[in-house]
Amino acid sequence: MQLQSKNYLRRRGTILTAQGLRKLNQAKAEVEIEQNFKRYTLEALSEVTGLTPNTLSKIFTRSVGVDKRTLQCCFDAFNLILLKDDYLYMEPHQDNLAEIGSTSLAEACCPIQPICDSALETLCVGVARRRHRSNTPQIYKMERLQDNLQPRPLTPPGGQMPLDSVFYIDRPILESLCYEAIQQSGVSINIRAPKHMGKTSLMTRILAYSKNLGYKTVSVSLQLANDEILQNLECFLQWFCARVSKQLDVPNTIANFWTDSLGSKSNATDYFEDVILANLDRPLVIAIDELNQLLAYPDITREFLLLLRTWSEQAKARVADSNPWHNLRLVMVHSTEIQMSVAINQSLLNTGLVIELPEFTPDQVQELARRWGEEMTAQQIKNVIALLGGHPYRLQLAFYYLHQQTITLEQLLENSAIATAIYADHLEQQWSNLQRYPDLWPSFTEILQQSSLVDCEAVQTSQLHKMGLVHLHGLQTSLACELFRPFFCARLPKSFP
Repeated sequence: MQLQSKNYLRRRGTILTAQGLRKLNQAKAEVEIEQNFKRYTLEALSEVTGLTPNTLSKIFTRSVGVDKRTLQCCFDAFNLILLKDDYLYMEPHQDNLAEIGSTSLAEACCPIQPICDSALETLCVGVARRRHRSNTPQIYKMERLQDNLQPRPLTPPGGQMPLDSVFYIDRPILESLCYEAIQQSGVSINIRAPKHMGKTSLMTRILAYSKNLGYKTVSVSLQLANDEILQNLECFLQWFCARVSKQLDVPNTIANFWTDSLGSKSNATDYFEDVILANLDRPLVIAIDELNQLLAYPDITREFLLLLRTWSEQAKARVADSNPWHNLRLVMVHSTEIQMSVAINQSLLNTGLVIELPEFTPDQVQELARRWGEEMTAQQIKNVIALLGGHPYRLQLAFYYLHQQTITLEQLLENSAIATAIYADHLEQQWSNLQRYPDLWPSFTEILQQSSLVDCEAVQTSQLHKMGLVHLHGLQTSLACELFRPFFCARLPKSFP
């Protein structure tokens, strides 16, 4: 019996504690920053550590226990010492599902709000109690939810995910990069992807992390700017300065700084230096959401991006004490569906830390299914990804309607009429985006008609990829998901001149 007990203990495995994960992420991010923000993919980490990408995924997500020597190997790669407080042994009654609440950095830092499904509610309460017993350090200073809060009804997915959402799936490597980068003076973080990929949700988590560090934060959505503002540089910069002032509760004295002889960019710079930054005793993070709203006005976009780059360079000056710009950090978010005008230098959006949000991996899709209470086999997960891709919004919508019992998994995977109805708005939006660019139709039609990889013109497939319609495989291309095939085949012209 004693021998069996010891063997059982060895089988349980170890996972990183919140402290251990934070230590590992910080060391990794420091190396990435030294390498000009060249981030580690799981494949790159595999070469450094000698561990497989699958094993590394288990370590960073803490979804499955691994051998202690595996953790030691990962720590050794970054010259770290694995301490007792950096890991813990999984309890005998724990399984992978019991650990999902502690798998991610954001959830280790944010409370989980109860939802209406009783199984998930029980899971969330259990996770919250384990966190309380372990006194897990909090990254975000928020009011924690009490256990006696009533479950709130689920609403269809869409838009920014709340900080306390149990359905938010972390991208640990990308998030750790952002959290480390935001601590650097003059940093510019550029987050980009097609719509509904989680850009704004990531942005809000960067802002929440910054607040915990004691930073001032401002979020400016360009969707709030009228067309007449966006098409005039002077009006736009005055509007931008006013939005930042309002959120910082700074008196609007823009009129005192606006001198025609200096030009609008100099006026805006003087206002930021003398009013916004001069009296700050802490860093300021300005997040600019929906930057793509400005792309319809190439001249304004170019001048604004040049101005932001100038501000970032001023912030990186070495004399910090006498440099008010030293406190500035920028986060920019934009959707990639709209083609960027040749009048805009592409490099202006490729400075600093560039985050291109990827689709979910099979492991992340499996994790999301579990959080919705769906027990699915590996083959079923594979079939769901074939139908919907790893697109976060399409997946969230599928699991929401499966949870509501509006559709069965079989009906979903059959790409039936009810499945098309669920995604009607999303598909129409994709069609609306594609209609802007008839020159892409021939290439896209060729891809639609092939179930295998297709060789297409690189410039066109690159834009189709930015629109989220295709996947790139080196020099070849495939349709992003089978959901698109019948919908677009019924709409695109059958032949082209």
